[in-house]
Amino acid sequence: MEQWDEDYFNMEVQAYIMVNQRRTGDFQFGLVAGGLDGEFVRDGDTERFEFTWDGNDGHWFAKRG
Repeated sequence: MEQWDEDYFNMEVQAYIMVNQRRTGDFQFGLVAGGLDGEFVRDGDTERFEFTWDGNDGHWFAKRG
């Protein structure tokens, strides 16, 4: 994502990622908007949030993060 600058990230709205207590949420940066669904995973002393997401920038796509 280093190819985009701050002007792109905040093009339509202030860029954000929101996750609620049900571990679902939504995001927008630049022209990309979508939803996500995930879980917290413990790996030793580290905890991380693994998620899948789908969204669009005029074309639909889905990924796992």
